[in-house]
Amino acid sequence: MTPSLSWSDALARYSPDLMIVIDREGRVTWASESSHELLGADPTGALVCDFVHPEDESELLARAGELLATDRHTVRISHRVRHHDGSWRMFETSARNLMREPGVRGVLLQARDITAATQLGAMMAESTEAAYDLASVREQLIEQLHALDQCKARLSAALVHDLKTPLTVILLSSKYIVEDLAEPALVTEHATAIERSADAMHRMVLDLLDVGRSEDGQLVAKLADVDLRGVLAELAERAAPLLKSRGQTLAITGEVGTIRVDEELMIRAVQNLLDNCCKYAPMRSEISISLELADHDVVLAVADRGPGIPDEAKQTVFELYARLERDTKQHTRTSRGVGLAFCKLALAAHAGQIWVEDREGGGSVFRCRWPAR
Repeated sequence: MTPSLSWSDALARYSPDLMIVIDREGRVTWASESSHELLGADPTGALVCDFVHPEDESELLARAGELLATDRHTVRISHRVRHHDGSWRMFETSARNLMREPGVRGVLLQARDITAATQLGAMMAESTEAAYDLASVREQLIEQLHALDQCKARLSAALVHDLKTPLTVILLSSKYIVEDLAEPALVTEHATAIERSADAMHRMVLDLLDVGRSEDGQLVAKLADVDLRGVLAELAERAAPLLKSRGQTLAITGEVGTIRVDEELMIRAVQNLLDNCCKYAPMRSEISISLELADHDVVLAVADRGPGIPDEAKQTVFELYARLERDTKQHTRTSRGVGLAFCKLALAAHAGQIWVEDREGGGSVFRCRWPAR
């Protein structure tokens, strides 16, 4: 028998909400006219579980059972309801215990379709999250632009610093050549200084280009069979004028035979290390280069008796545009070029690595290690 809800008949007839009455077994005993529109069919006689989402069914029945067991007046729950067309709608339901109402004897469920509001809330949440993401991306882009500006400033400083010295030598030596034309020995000395400085500038430019190629993923070692000991002997001859001008000596020890290596990259890497040692090692001191094979790897070490490198800078010294103040006892020098950064990239191109250690008795040892292949 359909219950008579005298106090709400008119309201139920025209209410936009879904209003149904279920008995203790969860069967619909009465439904408002609005249920036909909201559900697409008359639910009368059906079990409420027939059109409630399976994932929400247990909670809905539990809350209804709680309502009946405790004799509470109302409970509220949000859940999904299946429309007759198969789609799922989100409803917010208020359940009222009317078991003691003579004309009802059931639980009145008054549900409001909040699908649009739920979707809007989800869209707003996504929009808010997207806004936060965009703000985060904006902050990251600002930081990256700031970092790029700093890199640009450091690059300019590095270029000015690293190119100024050899360029000054070239200009002065060119002037001296003109003044000393009558003295062949001096002309030769000036010409040698010009050649050495021009070679240093040339290597700096190549290092900068290779650093750029490495950042684009283009720095690849072109391997060939190379007599590494012979290459080091040529480097020693090339460095002889610089070593002589500072009263320094170079000792090369060890032998690894012919190995697979990119000769150009390795020559420039070792030349950078050798120039670095000449620059910071004391006058009339010895610089050493050693070679050995260890566990199928080539190990090349360049050692000096300079002021050494602080522990906190032993990693960062190989980073691009790293700044390092070094006290040589004569004056403080600042290293901020790309030489050591290039060395790191050259070793990486050989699947190897480079690091610096303290030398026993004072000074530094730069070790390069890569597979002998």
